[in-house]
Amino acid sequence: MRIIAGSKRGKKLLQQSNPTTRPTTDRVRENVFNVLSNLIEIKDARVLDLFAGSGGYGLECYSRGAKEIVFCDADKQACEIIKKNCKAIGCDALVLNLDFRQALEKLKSKQFDIVFLDPPYESDFALEALGIITEQRMLFEDGIIIIESEKELQIRASRIKTYGRARLYFVALNLQPPQ
Repeated sequence: MRIIAGSKRGKKLLQQSNPTTRPTTDRVRENVFNVLSNLIEIKDARVLDLFAGSGGYGLECYSRGAKEIVFCDADKQACEIIKKNCKAIGCDALVLNLDFRQALEKLKSKQFDIVFLDPPYESDFALEALGIITEQRMLFEDGIIIIESEKELQIRASRIKTYGRARLYFVALNLQPPQ
């Protein structure tokens, strides 16, 4: 796995070597960012990479100029790998080793431009996280959420792309910022 574009292009990333983590392939990430770059400005964005695994999505945003990145994963080994990947490319980011519900509770006063939700495929965590993010108004008005799932989700998405078993949903909530 490597950084696809930006200032850290070509930099190899560590990834977890256990059967419970499913790293997003370079090809899928490249396609996500091709779509994403037409929907939102990544430079100076505030990014949340929930269910971060090795941190590929957030680190790709960093390479493309995002100004703030928060990573979250419940797996301690994944968080250690994210920290090593951040150090290797000079990314100063917050890494939370928490369950996604705890992380969203901790971050509820923050807002993000881009949120990546890439939970275990067999779970319903993406829909639960989407509900919490919507309820807590954690997405800026022009922000976008990218959900990676194997399931067909019954949600309103501006775009849906399929790459092998990965189904990608690009969701814009157009929420008003909190008062």
